[in-house]
Amino acid sequence: MADESPTLDLLERLAAAPDRMTFDALLRQVGLPAGVLRGRLERLIARGWVEADADGMSFAIGVGALRPGSAYLCGDRAARLAGPILSRLRDQLDESVRLVRLDGSSIVCLASRESSREHGGPMIGRRFPALSAASGRAILAGRPRAQVDAMLDEGVEAHTIDSAIDRAEIHAALADCRARGWAYERGELVPGVGCVAAAVPGADGPVTDAISCGMPLPRLTHDHAEDVAEYVLRATRELADALAG
Repeated sequence: MADESPTLDLLERLAAAPDRMTFDALLRQVGLPAGVLRGRLERLIARGWVEADADGMSFAIGVGALRPGSAYLCGDRAARLAGPILSRLRDQLDESVRLVRLDGSSIVCLASRESSREHGGPMIGRRFPALSAASGRAILAGRPRAQVDAMLDEGVEAHTIDSAIDRAEIHAALADCRARGWAYERGELVPGVGCVAAAVPGADGPVTDAISCGMPLPRLTHDHAEDVAEYVLRATRELADALAG
């Protein structure tokens, strides 16, 4: 049986790319011979997993890739039950709110409700580094130190001038989260944007999910962050109760 890992790597690279990727860029990154890469792209295009431009020289993830993602979300209880809870939270705060899940060293958005003031585009399926995001820190604050250190060993990228990348800074941020029960970051992931997040309590096993609320820094004063945290914590407890029911 042929090794399908290069095909999966190809799809993951296209999914993570902010724009279309050229054939030459994929050739350099995926490590397949040109003829093999072209053949795999053609098969993926035929199945709708990949889209090509008119010249067949630049590529993007295709609409067919929505099929497994949609099936996952439809089958996930937390994503289904979070819908009305997130809608209420969004209406209470008039800010964008999200349910995220830890996946390796990243968080991925499972459900989202955008405020009337949000113009950032769809968030479901988007991935962010867990150590830099308030929601990721809310989850990791309850994980063993060794797990966090293993992620730190992989390196932490600075996304803004305010990003915490030092090991001691990250552990201090996680300690702050444990002390107050919610995570808080200001402009560390996206310039000019801050976030408040809290983990969704889990009855069994490690916590994997969190609910977050993000907004521009001028609206996120320290006092307001505490008010937002009360609403977010209430939403996480509501979701935990629904999942336990």
